[in-house]
Amino acid sequence: MKKRLFACLLAACLAVSVLVLPASAASLNNSAIQTAITLGAMDTSQTGSLDAAVTRGAFAKMLVSFSAYRESASQQGNLGTLYKDVPGSSQWAPYVRIAVQQGWMNGYTDGTFRPDNVVTLEEACTAALKLLGYKMTDLNGVFPTAQLNKAQELGLRNQLNRSQSEAMNYEDCALLLYNTLTANTASGSAYGTSLGFTVSNGQVDTSTVMLKSLKGPFVAAEGTQLPFTPLSVYRNDKVSASAELNRYDVYYYSESLQTVWIYTRRAAGRITAVSPSASAPTAVTVAGTSYKLGSTAVASKVSSLNGGGVGEVVTLLLGMNNEAADVITGAEADEVFYGVVQGAARSLVEDNGADVLQRVAVMCTDGVQRTVNVDKSLNYPKGWLVEIRVTPEGESVSGIENKVVTGKVNADATALGSYALADDVQILDTTAEGVAGTVRPSRLAGTDLNLLNVRYYTLNEKGEIDRLILNDVTGDLWTYGVLDDIKNVAVNYSELQTLAKIISTGKSDSTDTQDKIVDDLKDVLVPTTSEVLWGVINGDILSTLWQKITANTDSLLSLGLRQVGSLVGEPYASIFRYIGGGATYVCYVNGSQVAFTTNVKYPVLVGGVAARRETTGSVRTMVQLMPMKIDQVGAASVMSNGTRFEMADDAQVYLWYKGQYYATKLTEVNSEGYYLTGWYDNFGCAAGKRVRVIVAVKKD
Repeated sequence: MKKRLFACLLAACLAVSVLVLPASAASLNNSAIQTAITLGAMDTSQTGSLDAAVTRGAFAKMLVSFSAYRESASQQGNLGTLYKDVPGSSQWAPYVRIAVQQGWMNGYTDGTFRPDNVVTLEEACTAALKLLGYKMTDLNGVFPTAQLNKAQELGLRNQLNRSQSEAMNYEDCALLLYNTLTANTASGSAYGTSLGFTVSNGQVDTSTVMLKSLKGPFVAAEGTQLPFTPLSVYRNDKVSASAELNRYDVYYYSESLQTVWIYTRRAAGRITAVSPSASAPTAVTVAGTSYKLGSTAVASKVSSLNGGGVGEVVTLLLGMNNEAADVITGAEADEVFYGVVQGAARSLVEDNGADVLQRVAVMCTDGVQRTVNVDKSLNYPKGWLVEIRVTPEGESVSGIENKVVTGKVNADATALGSYALADDVQILDTTAEGVAGTVRPSRLAGTDLNLLNVRYYTLNEKGEIDRLILNDVTGDLWTYGVLDDIKNVAVNYSELQTLAKIISTGKSDSTDTQDKIVDDLKDVLVPTTSEVLWGVINGDILSTLWQKITANTDSLLSLGLRQVGSLVGEPYASIFRYIGGGATYVCYVNGSQVAFTTNVKYPVLVGGVAARRETTGSVRTMVQLMPMKIDQVGAASVMSNGTRFEMADDAQVYLWYKGQYYATKLTEVNSEGYYLTGWYDNFGCAAGKRVRVIVAVKKD
């Protein structure tokens, strides 16, 4: 439990600040800064001014925070004046006293410490060496060369771009002290281990400190106030501008990090199972999903010893990791959820004689699939918009009418048209087949939503949109990949000759007819991957070949092969009907080869493709992605002929070589050494046109 809790906590803490760092240093620097915040050497407000110079007084605090005296520093109190410029009332007094007493830092002969002077590289390195237990008299050379060389040898100056006499800023000091945790002490062991941390492969696990600073979970009552004003707020693991607590909110906080985590998630319905026992449960199943109970106090509320358990209608208040922080029963357990039907199934039950039970699965706006028992005589088609209502009497599922809102989502994704989006807004994208997935607000930034894009929305007490159900707006619900082969679609030359012979049999000009059929169809057969890739690279694909294949209504693989057959006369119609009866599409999806077998053929030729699937996984339709030549690759976008295209979060990258696709990473290819072809969705999704697949061909 602690590991999962820390994973969630760490993920949130790593988002406390947005740092602009060189790519090579970003990971280490972020770890160093977040460790400094965790240990109390810095507070989160200082992440906005990492380039500010660190004074000797502030560095004394940082040293103590990275030592065994971290937790006892506050006990020093106002014990008088150690230096004439550091009175007991100074904020640096307890830290200066410890740093001097331990011999890490020294004052000056005139009786001053000069706490406001900036600390230099050599001063900081010398203090770090003393923290590690090294004696300056044992070093080879004189100050500061000996100290700087030893610091370099131990790795204290890794990625620290400072020279002798240069002032150190907060980022520098955080990095130096983080390196100190991973360095060996004078006795030969990693310094971080002496403080109780795990040090491995140059990384420090500070989870014990993080967990120790975390308090909660707490359940808010009316008027609950935090004991401090937080600098960072996370609501349902997303950055929020508001620290307001409402009744039944579950919250955690860390005073040292000046951070609060608030959760408004609920699970409501009838308990259908408990484990491991009814009298001492540690988990309950509600609406088809199992939830862990966060404490013995929560467990006692659903224990059979207290009259709870299977059959009871409850609302679980969920905190980190979706663990139940509390349970509400009775009239207060009322909840309403909105979503789309993903499937319904009837089964035989024999509790009190044989009968049929129907269960319907609904994907709700909070991203939870809930399974509810419903009237066996009713139908719940996939993709149907419904509400699940939970009352003390039980659960019900009923259809709801569309309720639409239109407008543009603003640039920072805080409003849709004239409506503000709530901090904890739940957004669900859906398809007519019932496939659904949650959407972060930023994904919709700048998107115009019309009457066809929005299926439903609700408003909270403030008049803000708190739940929004969309109609295939993002395109993210489709399955993307690259087409490797089409079985029984690209009819080969000999097969065409055979068909042509059959069709033309009995005609006086049978040989001429056969040749004409073959010649006419050769030009509309599936092109090779090589033809398409090189066509994109040299520009022909956009003006000639691709237009010919995808836009010509008389082409073999244009939309609706069976329909095409009805538009042309014999003998062509017979061939179209013959080859328009289904296929197996062999694709690479997320690096793995998969096969999609369909009853009809779709206008997909080669390269990037998209499949719209049922909740069962079967293919409902397939479309061809549009190709482009990529001229430049950025962190989250690409440039093609002066136009910028956003990349999908899960964009796939493949190296193509001699007819074979090899899954790779974007970091392994570039526009200098490879021809890059991007494939983007262009089939009408309002927030689409994202690059879904990139195919690289090495320039050799």
